[in-house]
Amino acid sequence: MQHGWVANNRSQRISVWLLLIGWLSSPGILQAKETYFTVSDASTRLSDGVYLLDASIDFRFSDAAMEALLNGIPLVLEVQIKVERSREWLWTKTIAALSQRYRLQYHALSERYVVHFLNTDLRQSFARLDDALLALGEVHEFPMLDRRLLQDGDQYTVGLRATLVVEELPTPIRLWAYAAEQWRLDSPWYSWQLQP
Repeated sequence: MQHGWVANNRSQRISVWLLLIGWLSSPGILQAKETYFTVSDASTRLSDGVYLLDASIDFRFSDAAMEALLNGIPLVLEVQIKVERSREWLWTKTIAALSQRYRLQYHALSERYVVHFLNTDLRQSFARLDDALLALGEVHEFPMLDRRLLQDGDQYTVGLRATLVVEELPTPIRLWAYAAEQWRLDSPWYSWQLQP
């Protein structure tokens, strides 16, 4: 009886190891992280007491994300913005943290790409993916911060990045996406000084 349990346990361990080896040898698992999203330019200007943000973001999807998109699975993208104040003896202090979310979806029947600006509920439809990504990547006069939140003489840094919101994927894909490199599509932070 015990021999059967030991053999069964050994068989389970071998199966787990074979699955792990297969997973680790999958394309992209052991490769260096590729950058899919890139903030190519960003700047702010003061208008009527409010800092307005302009930015250009290049979106490029991995094969896994493209396959999901073309099969009707919506992808939620987020542009994250933070404003931090430098402090001489302490860590930087976050003055503001905000985000802009978008949902990109492909409709097979109409063969259109729909961009839904979730913060404003605006929807736009495009015949080509490149046009949809161009619309997603152009941030124009986004009201970022009230000037009254800043103090004269202090130094402030703005950071901006774009990311795929994995938590918005359907559950079966989400569980796989947490471990798969092809679903980590976030850009590096793009930073610049903000002049009060």
